[in-house]
Amino acid sequence: MNSPQPVANSFDDYRRKALLSHGELWLRYFELGGMSTEFEVEAFLYGALEPSFHDHDVIAHALNERFVELGGNHPVPYADNSNDE
Repeated sequence: MNSPQPVANSFDDYRRKALLSHGELWLRYFELGGMSTEFEVEAFLYGALEPSFHDHDVIAHALNERFVELGGNHPVPYADNSNDE
């Protein structure tokens, strides 16, 4: 399985721009069906752990929803898993 694009390393930048704490982002991630612990999601944010495509997309979706709430667009790209068959 290929790993998601390097945007995972900038997840924390997006989190800060979305004005979310680590806990707030984790709760949004969990509400959308994410199953990783808060500690694991924090590790994804800093690039210490590599998220699966699913986790990457759930985090991206949680962040994109927040940007829409703030009147923005969807700046966080989703994982490109088109080569993962």
